[in-house]
Amino acid sequence: MRQHIEIPIMSYQGGPAPGNGFWTGHDPPDTTNPQAPRPQYLPNPPTPYPTPMHHTQLPNVQHQQSAPEYASRGYYTPPAIQPQALQAQYIQPSQLFQQPTTQPAQLNPLSLGPKVATPTTFKHSARMTPSPSDTQSDRSMLLLSLAEEYFDAAHQLAPTVSLAMTANNVESYERLIATGLGCLEAALKRGRLQPRQDANVRLRYASVLYEETENYMEAEVTLNRGIALCERNHYFDLKYSMQYLLAQIMSKKSPKASMKVLDGYITEAEAYKHFSWVYALRFLRASYALESGNPTDNHVAIHNLQKISDLASVSKQNDRAIHLTASLMEAMVQLKSAGPDSVEHVQRAIAAARMHQLDVGRSIPQLNALSHIIDVMCSIRQRDFPQMYAKLKDLQGLMDSATEDPAWSCDVIAIPINRTPSSSQTVSHETRSVLGIGPDGGDNLMMSFLQSRDVYAISYLLAGVVLLHRHPNEDKGYKFLQNGLGFLESDTKICKVRSGILPDLVSKQKWRGLVLCYFRLYLAFNASALSDWKNAKRSIDQVEATAKRFEITVDGALKSLTKYLTGVYHQGSGDTETALRIFQDQTFELLQPKSNPSSSDQVERDLSLLAAINSLWILQEPNRKNVDHNTTLIAKLEPYCKRHPNKDIQIAFNIVLASVVTNPPLQHFAVRAHLGLAMEMVKTTANSQLTSILLSIMCSRFFVTTISDQAEKSAIAAARGALKNGNALWRSVADGLLAHNLELQGKSAEAQGALDRALKLARIAVPER
Repeated sequence: MRQHIEIPIMSYQGGPAPGNGFWTGHDPPDTTNPQAPRPQYLPNPPTPYPTPMHHTQLPNVQHQQSAPEYASRGYYTPPAIQPQALQAQYIQPSQLFQQPTTQPAQLNPLSLGPKVATPTTFKHSARMTPSPSDTQSDRSMLLLSLAEEYFDAAHQLAPTVSLAMTANNVESYERLIATGLGCLEAALKRGRLQPRQDANVRLRYASVLYEETENYMEAEVTLNRGIALCERNHYFDLKYSMQYLLAQIMSKKSPKASMKVLDGYITEAEAYKHFSWVYALRFLRASYALESGNPTDNHVAIHNLQKISDLASVSKQNDRAIHLTASLMEAMVQLKSAGPDSVEHVQRAIAAARMHQLDVGRSIPQLNALSHIIDVMCSIRQRDFPQMYAKLKDLQGLMDSATEDPAWSCDVIAIPINRTPSSSQTVSHETRSVLGIGPDGGDNLMMSFLQSRDVYAISYLLAGVVLLHRHPNEDKGYKFLQNGLGFLESDTKICKVRSGILPDLVSKQKWRGLVLCYFRLYLAFNASALSDWKNAKRSIDQVEATAKRFEITVDGALKSLTKYLTGVYHQGSGDTETALRIFQDQTFELLQPKSNPSSSDQVERDLSLLAAINSLWILQEPNRKNVDHNTTLIAKLEPYCKRHPNKDIQIAFNIVLASVVTNPPLQHFAVRAHLGLAMEMVKTTANSQLTSILLSIMCSRFFVTTISDQAEKSAIAAARGALKNGNALWRSVADGLLAHNLELQGKSAEAQGALDRALKLARIAVPER
């Protein structure tokens, strides 16, 4: 089962709202330098972007004995902020309108001293500079300045709060956000704003409501009014941004309604040939279709991604980076399917992506890394071990160089789009959370992506999974898991960003916690394969502790894996009563398979099959043995196991058929046929543990009472296979068989040595309770 893993590599969830993080004129953090403070708005703005709409996530790998040092990366460690110190800065927005109108100077932001620093946005933007003679405009601009100051203060506080979610810290953050929202609301209701400025404020107000609160109704009303305003004034760029955000908000209440309205927006954008927005809206539509988990919606997601690829093809828009992104996302969608043709579809999508990987992948290392990871995971699904190791080596080489690539200095990527004549009306500085303008004047589709250390963690996990399968007794796989676990664990204790939106930071921490759970699960698998039950139990307990720490719901594949490993621990340590109760739990009930199962569904079903096989072997104890029950359970397993796509499960089932007594018992030739078939398959899977078990059972069934050279060779082969695998229990079994064979041949001294080894290994494999 080491081949089963489902980790979210890339997550396109629509991302933050179009107004995310920064309202018009407030530039986001510099994507090329995470340490730099946020630049201010200039009349001819550059192209740094705020946190984008499209989420993507990935890894970084290195074959070393320990995790690489990252001290030179210059990560920022936030100071211990005292949230309560910010409380003195709260100003009720309504107080600004209670100031005497005869003293307009008191409303000048510059007169407030260090408490409120006026953003250069409001000093330099032609649209937003208030007239000196307009007191009401002065008040509106001050409100907007104050709102951004409060949001900035909250976002600077967020990294510290995300690591210590105490009631006081969270309340301080929420009060800052609430006060900033109050300022925006007052500006909308009482200020005299120009139409475009009014639309911008509405977009900002709705985006903060979406990101920071659950007041989706207020956000929806605000956007509907803003969309009507944009239509009257032909603000196409802001209209698309508002429609995009409105679809995101609607998805929180009614995903189906959101997908329906997105279809309408896509049709409109295609009619007007606003291709950049067609890409953005179709990507969002595909992400929501995937979230539903409905097989029909999965087809819709693939349809939208293929539509993007077709539009971005060389014969049409020639947007190679978009074509590469859509192809990779389609490969991920297909990889999540457990259908018989899913691997073929994944390979086809990867082949389509490779058409542009050489020219585009070099400038966008994140997409290049994603293509390699999908390739490795596809080879794991195929059980093609020579290809698996080769592709893993390529991934390691790529990640070693990508770690220091300046193009991967943050978690934001810009996917270039060729600019069209209509882009000047539909893409602007105000839409840069979804679509921005690149240095070359072209459009950029903004996506969030995993930081390089997160990608590194996934690469280490994949390396551990691949290497543990073939040689569980070697240190390579174990060290990859330990090193990856180490630096990912450290990332959950120190927040390496200056500022951020608290819900987003908490979500990223939770994702890292989920990956930590999988690291610990595979460490438990490794310990179990070596009969190291003490470490196996420790890793299982740490999975539960990690899930509790990060408030992760243990269900689905994660629940099945944890429960199955718990049963394996009890079985291996000799508590077969508890093990049998776990394996017969309703979690592992064999139900009718779904018509279109996902890869997660397949993992749960495979674990149910393995639990039934484990139960069957436990039931062969003399006091539990029931031949009729054996026959019934084998008949129940046969439809699922006989032609299972995972050959390891086929091998295990054939071993069961050859070793478990049924009614009527199998003929000698049938036993030999099952073991022969299993031996042929194990040569292709290179599973050392199954090889060891198979050799021991063959020796036991055919040569245990035979005195011949062939019998001795069979016992020696079983002992060598067990030694190579490293499992103490099966080493004990094989040495016991060898001792018995040598004793029959009169080699008493050699037999005693083999028996002593067998007894010693038995005490290690099954410690006294």
